[in-house]
Order: sequence, then C-alpha cells, then structure tokens
Amino acid sequence: MRASFRAGAGPSSGTLTEKFRYRMLQEYGNFALAYSATFQPCMDYFGGEGGFLSYKQVGGTAFVLANPLAPLSSCEDLIRDFVSKKSEVCFWQSSRSVAEILEKIGFRVNELGAETRINLKGYDFEGPKKRNFRRALNRTARRGYTIAERQIASLDRKELQTVSERWRQTRVVKDREMTFLTRPAILDDELDVRKFFTFDRDGRLQAFAFFDPIYERGQIAGYLCSAKRRLPEADKLVGYAMLYYAIRCFQDEGKEILSFGLSPLCGIENKESSSNRLMNFAFRAVYRSGLFNELIYPLKGLAAHKSGFCGSAEQTYCAFKRGLPLSQLAKMPKACGLA
Repeated sequence: MRASFRAGAGPSSGTLTEKFRYRMLQEYGNFALAYSATFQPCMDYFGGEGGFLSYKQVGGTAFVLANPLAPLSSCEDLIRDFVSKKSEVCFWQSSRSVAEILEKIGFRVNELGAETRINLKGYDFEGPKKRNFRRALNRTARRGYTIAERQIASLDRKELQTVSERWRQTRVVKDREMTFLTRPAILDDELDVRKFFTFDRDGRLQAFAFFDPIYERGQIAGYLCSAKRRLPEADKLVGYAMLYYAIRCFQDEGKEILSFGLSPLCGIENKESSSNRLMNFAFRAVYRSGLFNELIYPLKGLAAHKSGFCGSAEQTYCAFKRGLPLSQLAKMPKACGLA
C-alpha cells in the first residue's frame, strides 16, 4: 500500500514542526548531514507523518539535502510525491541506498565525493599518518593551551564571534557563511551538539570545534565534525588537538563513529549506468585543476587531510530529474550562499 505524505513548507508547517523533525532525526538520522537537514536555517521541508525531506528552492530548482528523514521503505513514495509537485529537482550528498531509489524512478545519478569516517572503537593515534595528532598535543602543551567542552552561555560571545570572523577572513569567501552542503556554525548552544574550545594560558579563546550528532535507533551513535575554526595566530595544529580531545571523550562514552564529512569530487569513478558523461568529465576536471584548487577551493588538499585520519571512505551521490544538469550546477553557488 502506498504511503501517504502531507506536504509542508517551513519549520512549523503542518506535522513538520521542530519537535516532529527532531523525533524523525532520532529514529532515522544515521547519516552525516541528518542534523543539518533537520535544523539548518533557511531550509524548507516536505512530507508528513511518515517522515520528511529537506530542500532549498533556488529559482525553479528544488535542491534536496542528503537523505529523507524517514524509513528507507517509505523513501520512494516520499520522493515520488515531492517530484510530482516540483518541476525541477536535484539531490545532493545522498547515500547509496537512496541513490538506488532515485535511479529506479528516473533520476540520473552521479558520484559526488567521498565521506570519511572512523570507527571509534579501538581507534588509536599511533603510526606515521597520525603524527599530527601527537605533534599537536606537544605543541599545545608548550603553548599552555587548555581544551574543554563548554556551554556557549559560559563564554564571552564577543570573543567567540571574533574567532569565527577572523577565521573566515582567511577563506576565499570572506563576507558570508557557506550553507546547504555545509551547516553554518551556530554560535549558540544547540540540542545534542557538542562544542569544544581551546584557550591560551591567559584564558583567551583561540579556537573551537563543533560536532553534530548522528543517531541510530533513537540513540546518539556518533558525531560529524561540522565546524573547526581558530585565530590566524593560534597554533596551526590546534584543530588536531581538539579532535584528539573529542575522540577520547566520545570513546569514553561508548560512541561508535566520527565523521569528517565530505571530500567533494574525491574518488569519482561513476560506474552507474545512469550517470552523465559530461558531468563526470567536468567533476574530474575540476578536481584535477591546479587553478581551481589554488584559487577557489583546495579539493585535493582537503581529501589528503582527511585521508590522514586513516578512516574509511564512502561515496556519496547527486541526482538530477529534469532539465540540464549543468544549468542546475550553475545554481549551486547560490544554494550554498556563495552568490
């Protein structure tokens, strides 16, 4: 029997209240962007009592973020209902299981890049590839840094804003937060989000790292490292020190996984029969481009950085239903807040 989904738009429309979305998140939020799909600002929602999906409307195109927050058995009906109401739809950073559903109902599926995650059980910091963790601990100790998990309410908000803004001035995009595929760093306390901070010997804030929860059967199974920022003059390895502290903390709590998120366009082979050859070529060309990596976004450097955590890499997918994929790609900067 086909499931019934009642549509809604906006965080408090119909059944798609924040309370309802949080309940769906706890039950079905077993992927890295689940928390972002549930709570990221400026997103719209579609679904009903059986679950929902999260999307951003850019012109005539609906950009769907990651997987639906629903039982896998209900995802096909939810997606079909959504597509029937939207003239142009594309999906971004979906899992393999959802990509198979999309391919079945007529989407063209392309690999998007690999997500890196580690199994926290038994994870250690030995070996040459993990030397930056050990170096970071030594260097932060010499500088007199301390790392602690704290509530935002206990911090100087002006100091926190300064760290965030000065970090952003070191990025290519300096005047705004990236959105959609990256959840903006929320400088406030958030439900189930873990926040770690580094202070110098005089107690001044130097850096922070935020971790979004990943759920399994109603419990928090692990986290996604969703944001890391530091003052430009802070030790360059302080991010590793915060990760070390967080990993040890999560291990002590019996958590299972830590995701480092997406390495865009990394590891793309596109063996799917429905993939677009022109898009495959474009993705690989962008990834290899020295000019793109130097001036726009360091795709290769990011992938190399994440490979140093010695985790496993799982491919993610994008998918297109109607219209020219390249025209939808041209809207991606706006979806991500870059235009």
